[in-house]
Amino acid sequence: MKATHTLFSLFICLALSAHRVEAEVPETGFNTLFAGHSFLKPFADGMPDYVAAAGIAGHSQVVVFSGGATGAPQALWENPSKGAQIRSILDAGDIELFGMTYHYSYPTFEGYVKWIDYALGQNQNTKFFIALPWLPNPAAVSASEYATTWATIYVSVWHGFMDGLRALYPGVEIYSIPYGQSAAELRNLQAAVGLSGVPNLTGNAASSIFTDNLGHPGDILRDLGRLVWLRGIYDVDLSIYSYGPSWGATDLNAIASSIMDDHDPNYDAQYHADADGDRVGDSLDNCPITPNPNQEDLDGDGVGDLCAAIGC
Repeated sequence: MKATHTLFSLFICLALSAHRVEAEVPETGFNTLFAGHSFLKPFADGMPDYVAAAGIAGHSQVVVFSGGATGAPQALWENPSKGAQIRSILDAGDIELFGMTYHYSYPTFEGYVKWIDYALGQNQNTKFFIALPWLPNPAAVSASEYATTWATIYVSVWHGFMDGLRALYPGVEIYSIPYGQSAAELRNLQAAVGLSGVPNLTGNAASSIFTDNLGHPGDILRDLGRLVWLRGIYDVDLSIYSYGPSWGATDLNAIASSIMDDHDPNYDAQYHADADGDRVGDSLDNCPITPNPNQEDLDGDGVGDLCAAIGC
């Protein structure tokens, strides 16, 4: 009898799995909080239009901005007014995705840990991403050196930073968006073959990659970075996505796709691979074929309560 029950349970599990993997899970947006400096704000500001154009309903967001180093997570935590503003937003308990950035003046985990702890205290299902920007002062080096330096930092330093932060929060979704590579790709193209309508490295936003020597983004960099964010957050297929300004022969969709395709998938959002559609990625889900967004596990055995109840 026990063997019969086991086989029956296995059959049910397999059937459920097949059904859910094949089912069309409607894509809905996140209630999002973006917090950071001027290398983050233009991309966050562009998300509502870009997300809507992808056919994703339900995306909502709040952007908290503070310039330069004051937009780093630790600085925001310590800022009496900005910190209070962010905490009041998180206190509602409905932020699903919290995006932050980086500034070299604050190179430790401290600010991220404080915000992640606080956010999880209000909503245990909050997901997090850190968007790593491009290097400042782009005119100080050649295009090739600029690109090589950014890539080296991203792989050799940033991956280790992310690994260390994730190790503090097992089971919590924390991923990276490498939109800083957008600046490196545009510089290389401009140096090699030119950019349609963008002859300048710095200057007017409409005709330059950067608007000043510090490296604030021109229009083309904003447009490319927004596409990278869209793919990073919502996994939109940019080969069939048509929203955004045209830059002639410079195919920003293809560049953004290449940036994310070349990005190490271990640092992508794990919820992009989600068989049961509960927005908990398969690699993190304690019940991968039965939706359980809250990940309840009363006995702490690593198997979600909903799966344990049906034996799968």
